Amino acid sequence: MDKLAPTLLAVPVEGPVDNATYDAAVKNHVQKLSKILKDQSGDIISHGSNFLELLDPSVHSLSYLAILHTLLIPGPATSVSRDTLLEKLLIFLLTFDPIQCRYAGSHLHDLFLLAGGGDILPPSAAVEALATAILRLDPTGSMLTTAHVCLARLAYSTNNVEPALQAIDKNIVFFPGMANPTEPKYLCDISLPPPAYVARETGLTGTLKPPQVMEYDLLCGLMYCSRREWAKAYAAFERIVAFPTREGGVSKIMVEAYKKWVLVSLLLKGKLVDTPSYTGASASKFYGSLAKAYTSIAVLFVADDARELKAEVDKNTTTWLDDGNGGLVKEVLAAYQKWRVLGLEQIYSKISLSEIRQQTTSAETGAPLAKDDDVEMLLQNMIISGMLSGVIEKNDDGTTFLTFLSPSTNLSEQGVAQELASSAIRLKQLQPLFKATRDRLGTSKEYIKHVIKEEKRIEKSEPDPTLAFDAHVDDEDLMGGVIATG
Repeated sequence: MDKLAPTLLAVPVEGPVDNATYDAAVKNHVQKLSKILKDQSGDIISHGSNFLELLDPSVHSLSYLAILHTLLIPGPATSVSRDTLLEKLLIFLLTFDPIQCRYAGSHLHDLFLLAGGGDILPPSAAVEALATAILRLDPTGSMLTTAHVCLARLAYSTNNVEPALQAIDKNIVFFPGMANPTEPKYLCDISLPPPAYVARETGLTGTLKPPQVMEYDLLCGLMYCSRREWAKAYAAFERIVAFPTREGGVSKIMVEAYKKWVLVSLLLKGKLVDTPSYTGASASKFYGSLAKAYTSIAVLFVADDARELKAEVDKNTTTWLDDGNGGLVKEVLAAYQKWRVLGLEQIYSKISLSEIRQQTTSAETGAPLAKDDDVEMLLQNMIISGMLSGVIEKNDDGTTFLTFLSPSTNLSEQGVAQELASSAIRLKQLQPLFKATRDRLGTSKEYIKHVIKEEKRIEKSEPDPTLAFDAHVDDEDLMGGVIATG
């Protein structure tokens, strides 16, 4: 133990230093740790518990990581109590130094996957710790990693959605395998964009194939559905629906996502909208033929016949259950009358509850609501959820009315100022991502080919019938670049 102590207890870098000094010091420390792991792993297993008590995971992150990895991979060591190991793992995931750990990416990634596996930690603790650790490594949350997929699987399968949202809610911009312009000079540079250090080459993520990327979005969409966050669910499913594929085909998961996307679009927008313009033409045709039962519901949803909609839903009950969409279909039936109420705003600025009861019908029963109190409860739920901007009032004669309000009237001057300030902060946070994306596009061989072709076209003054950049992109591996979807 005394022989290991000087290296394990050493602080790689003390005080603020420049990138070159930090890089050299940490690499030197990693070399020493690697030698210990190779030659004296048995001593670490024997005395690991003592060292973990002496080390601070936020200061001695690399040493702490080396010991934990030895004690936990491939399986928990018997020399340390299981409870102690799990406690130390949790503490490490919540407090590790993300800059230091960039230099031991594969070891850190192993612990992420171990926590996300759901076998060693209680699911609630594992989900929260892994989500926190992902954001410690990449505070922007913009880089999709294999740890994200593990997190989504564990959170959804164990119904621990809430603690996962801190990572799941982030917008994904980058994917493993995207071409980086240059290899970073110093891995410790805090100005590096996420794909420069969270990469397969650094070991901080594994390879993600298209099915895994779509699985992640599907799980995210399902989690948002469980929270009735329809806008986020819609966006997640739409990414799968429009996913670029070779030869315009569709996979099973894409069809599954399309069916859910149709239902969520009814909940969010009150109608089925066209698939995104960049969806492959062949894919759109497949969706139409493979999801007829769902598109039939969409057609009836915008029609003024609640009974027919209910009858169509009842007729295809087995389909909804087999597809795992029974709950979403029930939500659609419940939303039908709400969208009819919203449609009344095009005609009235103020309308009595009795008139609403006469002019709208519940698709859950196929009949109007029994009394005005039921209408009031429906409206209150719509107002509370934010679906309806309005106020319920009573006249002097006791008649209860709904007054429709413009959404902007709900915001005070202070509220408007807060919205503007929040938008400014979000734009500032996005600037590094814009720069990294622009740099990547500028070095993309597809984009360069496009620019050269455009320059030649201009020189010849010949009109080019295909002006869109994506029309010139070669069909190739998604993770290595852009794919044509047509």
